[in-house]
Amino acid sequence: MIFIYHILVTLFFFLALPFLPFLYLLSEKRRANLLQRLGIFTGFEQKEPGTFRIWIHALSVGEVRSSLPFVLSLKKRKPLAEIVFTASTKTGFETAQQLFCQDSNPLVSQMGYLPFDIWFSISRISKLIDPDLVCLIETDYWPGFLYHMKLRNTPVVLINARLSKGSLKGYLRMGRLSSLFLSNLSHIMVQTPLDAERFKKIGISNVRLSIMGNIKFDQEPGDMDDLKIAELKIKFNIQEQDLVWIAGSTHEGEESLLLDAFTSVKKKIPELKLILAPRDPERSEKLIKQAPSHLYSSVLFSHLKPDMGYDIIFMDKMGLLAASYAICDLAFIGGSLVPQGGHNPLEPAMFGKPILFGPHYTDFLQVSELLVKENGAFRVETRSEIEEKLEKILKSPSLAAQMGEAGYRTFFGNSGAVARTIDKMEDLTFV
Repeated sequence: MIFIYHILVTLFFFLALPFLPFLYLLSEKRRANLLQRLGIFTGFEQKEPGTFRIWIHALSVGEVRSSLPFVLSLKKRKPLAEIVFTASTKTGFETAQQLFCQDSNPLVSQMGYLPFDIWFSISRISKLIDPDLVCLIETDYWPGFLYHMKLRNTPVVLINARLSKGSLKGYLRMGRLSSLFLSNLSHIMVQTPLDAERFKKIGISNVRLSIMGNIKFDQEPGDMDDLKIAELKIKFNIQEQDLVWIAGSTHEGEESLLLDAFTSVKKKIPELKLILAPRDPERSEKLIKQAPSHLYSSVLFSHLKPDMGYDIIFMDKMGLLAASYAICDLAFIGGSLVPQGGHNPLEPAMFGKPILFGPHYTDFLQVSELLVKENGAFRVETRSEIEEKLEKILKSPSLAAQMGEAGYRTFFGNSGAVARTIDKMEDLTFV
């Protein structure tokens, strides 16, 4: 089957080849990584003899952020090992640069992009990296890549793995073809018992499965003291009397509902301000045109002027959202009113903030259910529900404090998955 897969992928590549120059010229996102993912101008350096090299890969922004506690702990446990980190997307790569390469003692020795699942791209990049171990974070495992690692006798571990109900159905429909994706994984470390049961249904044996918990609970608490919070409020022109609602990592189809809810609640709570941070910051310029400018003043974060108050701020800058939850009174987590799987609600929970999110939370199912169960968050589905919960929380400081404390306890009470993961890797003699 893998032979047929390689033939089909290679054929598709050669059919698409005439269009690649246009894709390179017309798409900024593709231009950032197209050549690198083909195995051209990768920037990777050959491994020195005697070096133990670990290749860690994460798909995009969410997976890159969740990998941080794992990379930190692995670096402490194995200080002599070289870590090479790859992402698949431009935003994921940029996020990894911010997290891993900003100081004089970077956490990783090299960074780049995962190759396309074409035999010559995989061969070129894997030869340069020459890993002794590959760690995949959550998702993004490809048949050609996994088979090539098997030929090299390189173990591949899937970390913080999850399998949604929809993905399970997809694998079951594929039948024997699903083995292309999973049979060459050396070990799968899942978040929950439910994930383990789902992997078993598609043929993964107990010996290749371990339940570790969710490494997102091990992320470092936000380093935001009073001075940093004050500085951040100045950046956003937040005054003492303001109540701040942050809607983070939103997707198309959500912003109109959130803006309408804001317009309604603002009439009852005049001191309310909205900071809206789309998952793709470049969408901010389009979104600001949807804001009710006849009623309220709106601005892009990059155009903020000192000492000028605005009702709605669109965050058009990467890397600022996670820390910004420290200055809000309430957070909404996007990707959840539309079927995108949701984004990380632990970022506001670590600051003790009450949280709202929608019903589509398959990517953070365990986390979202815990937060709702512990009364740290509310699920909302409609504009009227958003308005109701928003007004209820903002008008009741005691409720907001109780929700914030519950979220904070949830965040700090479920850690340990990273240590268990690395312990298991040592037991399996992978590191």
